[in-house]
Amino acid sequence: MDNPHQRKKEPQLIRQSILQHAIRLAADKGVNGVSIQAVADLVGVTKGGVFHHFSNKQKLLESMIVMLLAQLDEVVDRLIEEDPEPYGRFTRAYIEITLEKQIMGLQQSWSAISMTMLTDKTFNEYWIEWMNSRLERHHQTDSDIELKIVRYAADGIWLTAFTEVEDESETQLLKQELIARTYRAK
Repeated sequence: MDNPHQRKKEPQLIRQSILQHAIRLAADKGVNGVSIQAVADLVGVTKGGVFHHFSNKQKLLESMIVMLLAQLDEVVDRLIEEDPEPYGRFTRAYIEITLEKQIMGLQQSWSAISMTMLTDKTFNEYWIEWMNSRLERHHQTDSDIELKIVRYAADGIWLTAFTEVEDESETQLLKQELIARTYRAK
């Protein structure tokens, strides 16, 4: 006989919930703010329930980063697909994801990637791998030195914004200037 008060086991949904709550904690508090107990409390499972899906905190964080980079890929691909000008389109997408606070639902995810990337060398390697893969994929359209300089400038503006020393209107002006520099002079 089924117990009507017993929750159905839906491992994929629980796994997704664990990852989403870990992302939220990482976005708010950085990697050190993600504990198995805190995630378990937010999801409404025991620590053992979290360990059922992830053998340790490192595996949880690695899965979180992999998921976030997959989400980032989706957003970048959509932006590239919407861009009619091939030259510099990855760089323009990169500027968008880097300098917009909210883009296609990526705000919390991007914050988590950023915080994690800055605070843990292991996870920085995931970022470097992602970026190198993207640059290789877009070599024909985004390999010019001018575009590399623009991406680095976007990183600098992002760091200023991330440390909350920014002026939002100035950031938007700089963003538009960087995007304008991604087109070839005609």
